[in-house]
Amino acid sequence: MLSKDAMNKKIIDRVFELSIRAKESVEKYGQEKVINATIGSLYGEDNKLVVYDVVTETYYAQEPADFAAYAASLTGSDEFKESVKVSTFGENYKEDFKGHYLEVIATPGGTGALSNTIKNYLNNGETVLIPEWLWEPYKSIISDNQKTFDSYKVFDENGNFNLNDVEKKLNEVAAKQETIMILINDPCQNPTGYKLTREEWEKLFEIFEEIAKTKEIVLINDIAYIDYDPGINKEEYMEIFKNRPKNILTVFTFSISKSLTSYGLRVGAQIALTRDETIARDFNEVCSFSCRSTWSNVSKGGMKMYSDIVLNKEKYKRLKEEREKYVNLLKERADIFLKEAKEIGLEILPYKSGFFLSIPTYELTEKVGYILADENIFTVIAEKWVRIALCSVPKAKVWGLAGKVKEAVDRAKEIGTKELERDGGNVECEGCC
Repeated sequence: MLSKDAMNKKIIDRVFELSIRAKESVEKYGQEKVINATIGSLYGEDNKLVVYDVVTETYYAQEPADFAAYAASLTGSDEFKESVKVSTFGENYKEDFKGHYLEVIATPGGTGALSNTIKNYLNNGETVLIPEWLWEPYKSIISDNQKTFDSYKVFDENGNFNLNDVEKKLNEVAAKQETIMILINDPCQNPTGYKLTREEWEKLFEIFEEIAKTKEIVLINDIAYIDYDPGINKEEYMEIFKNRPKNILTVFTFSISKSLTSYGLRVGAQIALTRDETIARDFNEVCSFSCRSTWSNVSKGGMKMYSDIVLNKEKYKRLKEEREKYVNLLKERADIFLKEAKEIGLEILPYKSGFFLSIPTYELTEKVGYILADENIFTVIAEKWVRIALCSVPKAKVWGLAGKVKEAVDRAKEIGTKELERDGGNVECEGCC
């Protein structure tokens, strides 16, 4: 019955599967004996999901029809679009981005924004460049839209952004297709916590601009975690993307899942920045079509809640103040882990800020995951790394965690290619690793 294109579709979501198994262990052994570092949502020190007070108040202050009715527009209300522009580019964006076109399409989370962009800016079978260390669903989003992917190395031998490999990969793709699409997740990259420096961004744009002399470039910057980068000045950050050649289109993918910890509302945005009026018009027309044919429109109540907060100075201030407490908490958790890891010699991929950090484990990854799970420590097991969700592990459980991970890595090395002896522990790995 399935089409040929659908035959090989099978979702393997390690995050949700391992999260379920971690919860089962909590029920069996108790909360205090389990470390669940799989959850990609923000949790407080009380092991509860963080829900900002101003968000709750604003959402439930709406009239019932505001969150029960369809949104008035396929692409988002005018107020929502304005609030996204203000929160992304600053209150003075109209003056700061004179000569540019800023277009916003409301989407179901950042995932919808990614899918809408990948679908419409490459031909079927063409290649998207993605980071070597990445949020794994990027791959399924790309393949489900009939595109292929190739990976660029994120880090060089000094732990800096690998501009040489990015340039090499860009030129390889440019030899095959007219439009080059590259995906970057900055700042607070998932899964490493890396952030490009201003100098790295400028050098990257030098590469883009050279290639753009003969090709078109679509840069997707996934900024889902931007509000959790300590001390970020968004206006200064967005200066990086101004005054670029007209055939470089930048698309930011944004989500209130992270910025407002409103994961279940599924509200996000696809934000285009261009200096070309035709490109802006085409973006609106084509992406609007995809909205209608894919999800119709997104939560009216979620959009209204966001605009009611961001466009109200007092509420927006309250949101930032509430969020700042957790930005600082994330830093405290990261500092504990990083300090202990350095002391014991545990290798970590370069971390600067954000929800996650990762340990490169390569061919040992499955074994490390097994060993940790047998100790009731649950992490996300990726292709060649183990990801720790600092966002959901309280400080009391971060203390000593680096040492436990190091012990698991060392034990996995000792085991080598031998079968891992199991004690009938907590996790079976059918399909999840």
